[in-house]
Amino acid sequence: MKKIAVLPSMLTLGNLLCGVQALYFGSKGTQEGLLLGAWMIFAAMVFDALDGKVARLTRVSSRFGAELDSLADVVSFGVAPALLVGVLSAHVGVQHQRLVWVSCMVYAACAALRLARFNVQSDLDEGSHQAFVGLPSPAAAGQVASLIILDDYVQGHWETMVVARLLPAATFFAGILMVSRIPYVHMVTRLLRSHHAFPEVAFLAVAVLLFVAYPEFALAGTFNLYVLAGLVVAARNAILRRAEDQEPIF
Repeated sequence: MKKIAVLPSMLTLGNLLCGVQALYFGSKGTQEGLLLGAWMIFAAMVFDALDGKVARLTRVSSRFGAELDSLADVVSFGVAPALLVGVLSAHVGVQHQRLVWVSCMVYAACAALRLARFNVQSDLDEGSHQAFVGLPSPAAAGQVASLIILDDYVQGHWETMVVARLLPAATFFAGILMVSRIPYVHMVTRLLRSHHAFPEVAFLAVAVLLFVAYPEFALAGTFNLYVLAGLVVAARNAILRRAEDQEPIF
């Protein structure tokens, strides 16, 4: 290895530093720190979406960049969300802290396993980044971070901790989905296509308006719908395959 692509590597390091900042803010144990930590995870997602795209567009993709990207993702989308959930649960007094600890450890371990599997199975070309096997780690982290942001909003307006109490369970299942075989589409690649059908454009316009008006609910709704969409499609495909297997052959 004689040369390293500077711009994609700097973007990847930006992802890593955002993850470190999320850990720093979350470790303070305050509601404000947890909220800032959740937003830093979204900042890491922006860097993560850019680094690979820039590397492929400039034709400087390399195994070094792929490995560096996974190392940054483990911190930003594996360790940081797990720590935020653990600190938030202790902060609001969620019972059964051992189960919370288990859910956080499962999430972090599954994120590392999912990223290692992705590195082994994927190539550096654009065609290998059209879909994912298992919930991608940025989407899992986005689901967790969006629920933390929603919890802050709900607590401030309605003084209820229902989201915080459900968060450990959501974190656990997000971890399991990361190591599953359920297919998920690559949303960034799909959105950056040159052409879209009219219903997609209309849906995006409505989504942007919702993000502007109600960002807390829009973020949580978007990521949870993405997670559920993969489950629905997988269930539908399983039913169709079962129906085909049972169809009589004459």
